[in-house]
Amino acid sequence: MVLLAVMFSPYPEKLFDRTMAAHLLNRAGFGGTPAEIDKLLTLGIGKAVDSFIHADDDVDLFPRPDLLLPHQRVEFKKREKAALTEDDRKAIKQELGQMERTNMLDLRLWWLNRMRYTSAPLREKVTLFWHGHFATSNQKVNDPYMMWEQNETLRRYALGKFPDMLKAMSRDPAMIRWLDLGDSRKNHPNENFAREVMELFSLGEGHYTEKDIQESARAFTGYRINYDTATFVFKEADFDPGQKTFFGKSGPLTGDDIIDAIVAQPQCARYIGRKLWAFFVKENPTDETVSDVAELLLSNGYDIGATLGTIFRSAAFYAPKVVHHQIKGPVQWMMQTTKMLEIPLPDSLVLENSLSSLGQVVFAPPNVKGWDGGRAWISASSLLYRYNLASYLLSGKAHVLGGGNKKVAEIPLSTIAPPETRTGSDPLLNHLSFRIFNYPLPAKDRAAYLTYLEKHTSPYTDEIVRDLMQIMMSTPEYQLT
Repeated sequence: MVLLAVMFSPYPEKLFDRTMAAHLLNRAGFGGTPAEIDKLLTLGIGKAVDSFIHADDDVDLFPRPDLLLPHQRVEFKKREKAALTEDDRKAIKQELGQMERTNMLDLRLWWLNRMRYTSAPLREKVTLFWHGHFATSNQKVNDPYMMWEQNETLRRYALGKFPDMLKAMSRDPAMIRWLDLGDSRKNHPNENFAREVMELFSLGEGHYTEKDIQESARAFTGYRINYDTATFVFKEADFDPGQKTFFGKSGPLTGDDIIDAIVAQPQCARYIGRKLWAFFVKENPTDETVSDVAELLLSNGYDIGATLGTIFRSAAFYAPKVVHHQIKGPVQWMMQTTKMLEIPLPDSLVLENSLSSLGQVVFAPPNVKGWDGGRAWISASSLLYRYNLASYLLSGKAHVLGGGNKKVAEIPLSTIAPPETRTGSDPLLNHLSFRIFNYPLPAKDRAAYLTYLEKHTSPYTDEIVRDLMQIMMSTPEYQLT
């Protein structure tokens, strides 16, 4: 308990300044404007953290996108089956395929806009975390409605208790299809989900045996999807009710019994704690840090909201080696940049192409392990693409990446750099550097930007302001948060 007390000792209120308020906004959400940072600062650290953990539900602001509904999909399949010729079948399949592609673009834009405009940013940030954890891709699920359902399930349980989420995900139709659980029956249990629920979702590799996989696979038999409604059903006739032994427990164990046994393992808290810390605080936590986060999770019954609340109030979260030391993932980069520039997201096709080039398309993780994150986000080509993307967003035109001269969004430069900030190099640099980087610039970086400004005379024009912002955003430092 001594280690836990030291690890999570509260960060002193008197040290909670603009830089630290910005840090909280970036990590617990997707960044924001100086005005939003200052609003957090006035709340103080305790109330600021509470505003993330206990944000009002804004579900009414983001109604479900217009997706092909389950019964409509069933009708398509019936039409295809009843088609008289091969050409008719192909035409029906092509029509369905086009609808699915349009639906996925709409679904991605729906969630990205939700991240961009939500009044509950932590809930969306944690939903993104869980999406990478329970990495499910529509490439195999091939049903945007099911992917939307899963996204809603992740959101519903995002800040709740992990065991409840794990049970809900075992019943999630997209997950059932993704890991072939619908093919598992008592005479032929499919081991795919049983393996991944331990290896990827709860314990990590090496903390279970092949026998554990076989026994738990029997417990998850009978999990099915009602395709008319895209909902979970339990088919008792396909369930194996026989005696099973798993992690020291014996009996006619069910899927829920398996999950209860898994989360009772201290390794589960270590595994989830490590991933939470790496995503919200710092990559590659020490064993001591992992042990402390695990102890915290176990002490509050795997309550994710309570755990993050403690972390966000702790001195460890505001340590010098944590603040501005995390590489922005592509989604974080896009959200933080558009918020900082006070512009909407680009249109759906440009957004899709950009995030694909940067390596993070939501609803399409690269594999069952999700995105690696951290340094894997950056390569020579992706870094150059980020610089070009910054230039594109600052231009307000889509032709740089999307073709044509279509206007996307004019940058509100008069708001970003009001007249009183343009009277000299120091006031402009101070103002823009905090907006863009969220921390005071080191002397050597400051000198480089001052050199550029000193080539021009004040008051500085919009063109000079925009050019300076582009120079700042086309740096390795801007890739950090």
